[in-house]
Amino acid sequence: MTDYVRPSYVDLKARIEADLAAVPAVLRVALSAALSRAWHSQHGHLDWIAKQCSPLTCELERLYDWAALYHVDRLGAATASGSALATGNVGTPLLVGTAMRGQNGLDYTVQAAVELGAAPTAVTVRCAAAGSAGNLAAGQTLTLIDPVPGCSGTLTVGAGGISGGAEEEKVDDWRLRVAEEWQVVTKRGARSGKPDDYRYWARSAHPSVSGALVQPHALGVGTVLVRPICNALESRQPTQGVLDAVAAYLYSVAPATSDWRLAAPLVRPVNVSIDLQTPVDSAENRAAIQGALASIVLAEMSESSVLTPAEIDVAIATVTSAYTRIAPMSDIAVSAGEVLVLVPVAWI
Repeated sequence: MTDYVRPSYVDLKARIEADLAAVPAVLRVALSAALSRAWHSQHGHLDWIAKQCSPLTCELERLYDWAALYHVDRLGAATASGSALATGNVGTPLLVGTAMRGQNGLDYTVQAAVELGAAPTAVTVRCAAAGSAGNLAAGQTLTLIDPVPGCSGTLTVGAGGISGGAEEEKVDDWRLRVAEEWQVVTKRGARSGKPDDYRYWARSAHPSVSGALVQPHALGVGTVLVRPICNALESRQPTQGVLDAVAAYLYSVAPATSDWRLAAPLVRPVNVSIDLQTPVDSAENRAAIQGALASIVLAEMSESSVLTPAEIDVAIATVTSAYTRIAPMSDIAVSAGEVLVLVPVAWI
């Protein structure tokens, strides 16, 4: 069976003119133009209807309808949260809602009241705006917007950083989750706690999660160890904010009798050394090769991932064939709980 191909206006007009060959030209041209416009619109509407019959091809408005049927909400932008260290006079209170401003220009508020101690006191804070811009690394500072007597005006972000902020889920990622849930419902009826289910639940918990490694019985018979993978974050590692979001979601959807645990993936570094020939050894080519290698590494998200020298050569060849691969010379395979992470290419 061949795929439907919508005829173009020109094709329709030619067909109609051929069908009206016996009609005088003065009428044939006008009739064929009018009819072909009308039929071209009809074909367009039929084409639109066909696309709405699947969540993979429907327009955004219809995708919301498909998602509602299978309870797959689009993940909204997430706010960053974490702890900051405050110093000042012992016993000074920092109340809920106390506002401060980060080095990124965004505002943060205290989430739980504390009293300052003799040592720097951890204060739970949350960014007022959703999105990845709210994430702050350990050691960055927050400045109180309004002074609090007895408290230093500057707080330092704790060792865990302020994390978990992410942008709204991309439409294409959401579309794939809707289609995946549709397939599961039609094949199995529901999710029951299989490894694929935990991968799906992890991706449904936070926009930063790209996939997950799932290790049944890793910590004992009946246990399930879930390691979220975040391709857009450093070393593909989930932050504490992401882990907290995944944990909260699993508590709400995983079977009540399941014994699941969360952990970050272990890093399996991918070290690539390349000798580019002088005529093609440019900054642009180096960046393009690094990007091509990153793409194939990020595509590996399974417990049995293997990256072969041949795959590396194919990626490099999309940029240039004038090179010599120095390393690796053998397959790079992950061990239990590991995820492949590309380190900067070594240029020889």
